[in-house]
Amino acid sequence: MDQNKQDNRYEVLYNRLLERGMTLHESNKKRIRTGLIFLFVFSVLMILIRMITNSDRVVFLILWVVGMFIASIYLISVEYIDDSIQKTLEEVSEREADFGDLLPDSVAVREMVQSRIQGGQEEIKARYFDRRRSKAPESEGEK
Repeated sequence: MDQNKQDNRYEVLYNRLLERGMTLHESNKKRIRTGLIFLFVFSVLMILIRMITNSDRVVFLILWVVGMFIASIYLISVEYIDDSIQKTLEEVSEREADFGDLLPDSVAVREMVQSRIQGGQEEIKARYFDRRRSKAPESEGEK
């Protein structure tokens, strides 16, 4: 009976640890999304500032490179933290902790984008043919 209580206690602790790991993983996904948005916005902002002001190119290039390094270090650290948590959970439980990927698989993203594009093309074709059909009887009646 004492062993059973201890096993239950370990299972409860593991479940809490897993829950916290999953929560941190979800927040890491948001952090990566934020970091990638920052990379894009920072690049566009630096280009716009350079175009608006007539300042030295070298200064802006240095600032841009430093900003990119800072954002890259941030993204690498988030990935490292997520990976270390996953490995720790695997070691503790001797089970494979599957959080999923931080970034979706490029093949899966490509298939999703292609299916959305095909759906949009089919919708556009359907609208085009509907408009054409609705205009066709009017033009025949006028002749």
